[in-house]
Amino acid sequence: MSNSSIKILLIVFIISFGCDKDDFTDPNDPKFGSLEPAIQLNFDNIEQRINHFGASGGFQDQWVGEWTSTAREDIAKLLFSSETDAQGNPEGIGLSLWRTFIGDGSADQSDSGFRANSWFRETECYLDANGNYDWTKQAGEQWFLQKAKEYGVPQFTGWAISPPYFMTKNGYTFRTIGNGQFNCPESNYEAYSTFLADVIKNYESKGYNFSTVCAFNETQYEWTANIGDASQSGTRATNKEVADVSRIMDQVFTDKGINAKIMIPEAAQLSYLYSGNQSTTNQINSFWDTASSNYIGDLPNLSKHVAGHSYFSNTTTTNSLNQRTSLKTALLNAGQGLDYWQTEYSLLGTAYQQGKSLSELTEIDYALWMSRIIHTDLVFGNATGWSFWTALNQSTFGDHPFRFNLILYQPNSNSPSHTDGTFYEVKNLWALGNYSRFVRPGMVRFEVVDPIYNETTSVENFMISGYKNDSSKEIVLVCINNTESARTISFQDYGTEFEVTGNSFETYTTSSTMNLEKGTTAADEIVIPAKSIVTLKGNLN
Repeated sequence: MSNSSIKILLIVFIISFGCDKDDFTDPNDPKFGSLEPAIQLNFDNIEQRINHFGASGGFQDQWVGEWTSTAREDIAKLLFSSETDAQGNPEGIGLSLWRTFIGDGSADQSDSGFRANSWFRETECYLDANGNYDWTKQAGEQWFLQKAKEYGVPQFTGWAISPPYFMTKNGYTFRTIGNGQFNCPESNYEAYSTFLADVIKNYESKGYNFSTVCAFNETQYEWTANIGDASQSGTRATNKEVADVSRIMDQVFTDKGINAKIMIPEAAQLSYLYSGNQSTTNQINSFWDTASSNYIGDLPNLSKHVAGHSYFSNTTTTNSLNQRTSLKTALLNAGQGLDYWQTEYSLLGTAYQQGKSLSELTEIDYALWMSRIIHTDLVFGNATGWSFWTALNQSTFGDHPFRFNLILYQPNSNSPSHTDGTFYEVKNLWALGNYSRFVRPGMVRFEVVDPIYNETTSVENFMISGYKNDSSKEIVLVCINNTESARTISFQDYGTEFEVTGNSFETYTTSSTMNLEKGTTAADEIVIPAKSIVTLKGNLN
């Protein structure tokens, strides 16, 4: 056979058999890695320093805290423990703040004016109408405070929503028609301030690190009900009334040597902090603009933490991001070192459904939505603290078990006389743990850029945020995959500009089948499963 014949045969062979078999030049071949652009970890672009992740005992820790079985111990472990089991899985979510309620005495009244089915929101008061303190009251709340301290929770905050009933205008802990705005006469402003100072002083004497106390909660709402039809305590208050009480309280705190700072306000919605022309809104300008008649920014006992609630702030993704960036801008413009604490969020409203019917939602969908709100508050609002409302809830109506609690509890009787109960750890608990267990106080958030998505589409699909501990070189990345597909991610300049010890990350996954379950992954083989929240933890070399 001639040389020319051999060449022709080789060409025919390659065309017939080689081109569709040989994928060495296929750009999609795994040998060449993913075509997806790498995520940028900009360690030097620092955004905010994290203060805490927490939860509120609400009105309901007072009941569970007095249970007679070991169930309350198991619940406390889930909320506060930073220990792991034999497989390295977290035993709890390691909250770094516990928010406790300062009772107003509705439970001490012969007739609180509450509806019968709202018994679980009636609270005792340490002080009685004759001026005597009984520090054995609120035993359930005190039990949870003690357990939190034993587990090493570093910080506490107290909050009230009404003065004690015997200090109010109408003798109740909610407003009734015709009793003005703040349900407390001016003559009792000092008494209310002294009461809160005495409660915090008592806690501080027992070794609790209370960083803040708030005397006003969601003052934009009316909190008005007919006697016998109230569902909880509460009072409207104008910004002027808040400022007037805060000035008196500041002096009382100085006189009594209180370490905790006065935190105002706790706005019912984020927009009330930076906008509005009502007497209860636009609160950053009202309290921290030196030209305002309500300016109190110079009070020595006033906290720099400005608190708001993320309820009803997520109707659309664009609206959600705009509210948080507007809040961040307003705090920066105030120019007094203010930061944002998100102190209450649960899945109120219908935005969490994302246009789906409830029959389409599974438990992980609720946890993914909650994680999305945490992400937007941290990344777009620069929140330094984030707390869930409420750690405990007993409602099993509809999809309530997945919306309003970290732990669902069921009392052994539906009344204040119950002595015990059972509980279920809701997926929200572990999703919050993806943050609280690993993003610890003092860590800073650094910029993370995902080139696949813009700001809006990232929140709707795949979110990632980064945190680092400057002293230990530990880094934490929280990834939220809200899509139906797993995603493989890589990091720009990995192996040249930075590396993690052992070339691997610890992974902690919350999904429909996992509750913060531990694993490990090579730094160049990271896969975030569909419908999951994954925390990556490593140490920079």
